Amino acid sequence: MTIINAKWGDVDNKFNHYIWDGMDCKVIEITPSMTDWEQIVDDAIANETDTLIFVGHGSAYGLYFPSLTFDEYILHPNNVNLIKAKNVICIWCYASSFCQKYQLKALASSMFISNSIEAETVLGISPSQDDVTTIQIKIFVEINQLLKNKTELKDYVMILGAKTDIDNPIDTFNRQGFIYIE
Repeated sequence: MTIINAKWGDVDNKFNHYIWDGMDCKVIEITPSMTDWEQIVDDAIANETDTLIFVGHGSAYGLYFPSLTFDEYILHPNNVNLIKAKNVICIWCYASSFCQKYQLKALASSMFISNSIEAETVLGISPSQDDVTTIQIKIFVEINQLLKNKTELKDYVMILGAKTDIDNPIDTFNRQGFIYIE
């Protein structure tokens, strides 16, 4: 298993590690100061045949390189074809749009609320950052457990959805945003 983590150092991505904690995997953390990141990412993508996880900030155009310019992408149309992994998980805002557009078989998130400003903008509610973080960690821990149990990727959406806290609009929104693309 290989994880490619766009390490922004912000509150939104501070808890990404809950996805892979306690697992035997290769974690590649892409930081703003890296210069050779493109080759590292392309090699990792091309060499992983089992499970490949991408996490960070992004858009329908790909997973952002962690900088404030938003003009470079870690996963993008020019390297998506290098993916050979049988299981791919993409967690960033609008990852599902990217995966659908490029026909990437994957579990992918749509807009994923990971901070209180997004909760206010998207859902019109004003939770504390701690409340948002608690939900994010809960979902990431559940994904971690599904990975450890070697659950088939196609079953993640159903399992994550079954654990939805229907009284919590952030939990409901984030879970309903996951799709499996075949």
